[in-house]
Amino acid sequence: MANCLVTGGFGFVGRHLVRMLVDRGEDVTVFDRLPGSPFLDDIKSRFKVKEGDFENPSHIAEAIKGNGIDTIYHVGALIPPRSETDPSFCFNANVLGTYNFLEAARLFGVKNFIYSSTTSTYADGDRFIPDDYPQKPNTFYGTTKVCGERLGEGYWQHYGINFRGVRYCIVNGPGRGGTTPGMFVVWTLQMAALGRPFKVFVEPDVEVASIYVKDAAKALIDINDADESRLSRRIYNSMSYTVTARQLVDVALKYRPDADLSFRVNEGMMQKIRALSLNRVMDLEPARQDFDYKPSFDLDATMQDYMAECEAHRDLIDRPIPDF
Repeated sequence: MANCLVTGGFGFVGRHLVRMLVDRGEDVTVFDRLPGSPFLDDIKSRFKVKEGDFENPSHIAEAIKGNGIDTIYHVGALIPPRSETDPSFCFNANVLGTYNFLEAARLFGVKNFIYSSTTSTYADGDRFIPDDYPQKPNTFYGTTKVCGERLGEGYWQHYGINFRGVRYCIVNGPGRGGTTPGMFVVWTLQMAALGRPFKVFVEPDVEVASIYVKDAAKALIDINDADESRLSRRIYNSMSYTVTARQLVDVALKYRPDADLSFRVNEGMMQKIRALSLNRVMDLEPARQDFDYKPSFDLDATMQDYMAECEAHRDLIDRPIPDF
């Protein structure tokens, strides 16, 4: 049984990871700027909480020193759009924060460091991106995540910290917040599950790569559990499926035939979609070979879980969304 620290454990992926780790019988401490998450109220007696800032080494030391932490799941980060409008905050949270946790792992003997990165570390390239393709990000967020990857590899090479991680494409799931262009994936399925109308703001043939949030959280556990002798690298790509806006509407109507979904294209969002090349397929073969990577949620299972989660947590999920 591991003693885990989950950074950003009250965030979107983090809260699913915390629940999975608790269900596995792990000892879990959440390190977050927030005091809690209503999504975890039912299990809040089963994990500890340390409020703190990623940029403050003393906060991190207090959470790790003397608590027997042997695994850090570093999930917390500043993401778009704020990462692109506040580069100073982005650097401090994502680069300095990652360094601070890695350094604490070195100082206090934490054996394992599991890192969540992003396919935004790639900007150039064709539709298929090999796992080892050169990373030349065109966003502050992607740049800070490349830096985190290299820092982690350095701590593995020089200090023996067992650094491993996965890169996410668009993570979708009910209750995700934000205003990024990829949110049409979330809102199409979520609003249908809630019985709310939604005008999809991209063209029907827009295609993006995505991963369901529960698969995203489980990938972190899977890479942590992987046999070291099988690993050929420290960071692996992850993805569940590519999907068009039309396919999202179709699967939503399959399970919610009365869903009020239509298209109203927002050209500003379309320009961002094109610039970000969100339809690129990531090379998953290394992950399949090295730790038997296989997502559990296809598009049908994703929609079914949206409905279940929206029914179970409607009071938390049924919130107004932007009108593009």
